Amino acid sequence: PMDYQKGTHKGFAFVEYEDPEDAAEAIFNMDGAELMGRTLKVSLAQPNHLSLNSHAAVWSTDEWFQQQAGLENKADQEKREAMKQDESALTEEQAMS
Repeated sequence: PMDYQKGTHKGFAFVEYEDPEDAAEAIFNMDGAELMGRTLKVSLAQPNHLSLNSHAAVWSTDEWFQQQAGLENKADQEKREAMKQDESALTEEQAMS
């Protein structure tokens, strides 16, 4: 990422810890610390989330292609089948009433 005010690169790094307590301690000790005249911002990495306001292309995920092709994953198919069964059971109950 670029610091547009200064015209320099911000720089970034990913550090992985085996022990979550070590990671929490590193965040506590290093967030806001100064290194070579620069202030560090240390936090947990967050997963990427695509949304309508995202700058990522909607077709950058396999899910978009599957939706456009009419393909569903197994869990979605099972949910749809269960909904159909529930709907038909309700229809039968109403017919019997």
